[in-house]
Amino acid sequence: MVDKFKESLGINSFHYQIPSHANKIPYTLGGITLISLVILFISGFILTQFYNPAVSDANKSISYIKDEVYLGWFIRGIHYWAVQIITVTVSLHLIRVFLTASYKKPREFTWLSGVLLLSLAGGFIFTGTVLKWDQEGYEALHHHLWAMEKLGAIGNIFSSEFSRVNILGRFYTLHISILPILTIFLLSVHVFLIKIHRISPLPSGGEERMVDFTSHIRQLIKYGLFTLLIISIFALIIEPSLGGEPVEGIEVTKPPWMFLWLYSLENIWVYSLIFAPFIIFTPLILLPFFDRNSSIKLGERKTAIAVFIIIFLIMIGLIINGMITSAGHHMG
Repeated sequence: MVDKFKESLGINSFHYQIPSHANKIPYTLGGITLISLVILFISGFILTQFYNPAVSDANKSISYIKDEVYLGWFIRGIHYWAVQIITVTVSLHLIRVFLTASYKKPREFTWLSGVLLLSLAGGFIFTGTVLKWDQEGYEALHHHLWAMEKLGAIGNIFSSEFSRVNILGRFYTLHISILPILTIFLLSVHVFLIKIHRISPLPSGGEERMVDFTSHIRQLIKYGLFTLLIISIFALIIEPSLGGEPVEGIEVTKPPWMFLWLYSLENIWVYSLIFAPFIIFTPLILLPFFDRNSSIKLGERKTAIAVFIIIFLIMIGLIINGMITSAGHHMG
């Protein structure tokens, strides 16, 4: 009876062999990110029951969530800290994939779907920042509208003039509907491609012991529970910031730390706000199609590794610079 039940649910399909290194932390970062995303979606669904995207009520509704809704402050903390964990794990996952050359043939489109998921994560963070509708959210929206205006017809669909619906309401729709749908679709493609092409081999090569995929699932459950514990602890001891309703015509805040590299570049040249994301994401998208060296060994990829390290150090330097630089006015 149990075997027939497993067969009907397709549980037996999880019994296939994978290399043992798949259970090591560097190769479980993607799974940890997925678990954190589930936590993010569940907490976000709860928050939507109390959030009002109207300009006059958005900030007040968040204050209501954290001050009056039973455990609302905790759920909001879970949501916030899940974002922080996802940002860290997805970044480390990207670094691991690059260092192990897991983007190379036949995994080009696995990498591409991962880069697109990374861009969607940025979209979630940006729209979530705006939805707070405090000074930080207002200034984030102001920067967005400025960039869309400079893009002309290309940016029109993302501008305040495109629809009679207030743009905060449109950002809310984007945050809770369009971005999740795109994420689920791309995530399904990403997981499907991993299943098809299997776990990438270690750069060192050599034979490796094979284990059942169910051991990987058990490992992810352990890491997932630990991740939930970490998120919960942070939610209990550090409350996400929330300012009062915004004041028009001033710039006194900085973006979330994930965007401080862009903030630093904006301080140098304001039009970096438009061009820098394209400059960063275009090489990432094209990487597997231009790096045709078949070797995955670190010692035989010195140029690629050196370029990666330089870019990584520049990004870290820009983030640190953004932390220590005073907020300033960039645009009219």
